[in-house]
Amino acid sequence: MDVQSLITGFLASSQGQSAVQALGNHGIAGGDAEAVLGHATEAVATHVNDQHPKPDEGLLGSLLGDHAGRNFLAGLAAGLAKGDGLMGALEDGAIGVVTGRVTEALVEKAGMDGGMASTIAAAATPFITSYLKEKLGSGAS
Repeated sequence: MDVQSLITGFLASSQGQSAVQALGNHGIAGGDAEAVLGHATEAVATHVNDQHPKPDEGLLGSLLGDHAGRNFLAGLAAGLAKGDGLMGALEDGAIGVVTGRVTEALVEKAGMDGGMASTIAAAATPFITSYLKEKLGSGAS
């Protein structure tokens, strides 16, 4: 997966534009929002690539990796509490794992404090995973 192409494609997509708008609601606009989303998208792509997904695993297996941890359990519990059913809760758990990775990347690469990075990751990650799910589901690389 070419990370730069993924970032460019995401930013040009409807999900990317929605993510830019969501970050604008948190006071990060324009080029700053695109830079932050670039770091976030790179973190998600790196996480997925690091998991070496098997063809039959699908996106959920790719996002979870080997060590899902408390972010997964928090997302799983939230999904069950929302009434998403087991599969929806599993997907929420996977997004929780990825949100944690994005938070780490924003602290490291964008120099954000942990609280702001966590807020931005929570706002942006669902858009990034939606785009990635669509892209991987179509078989595009």
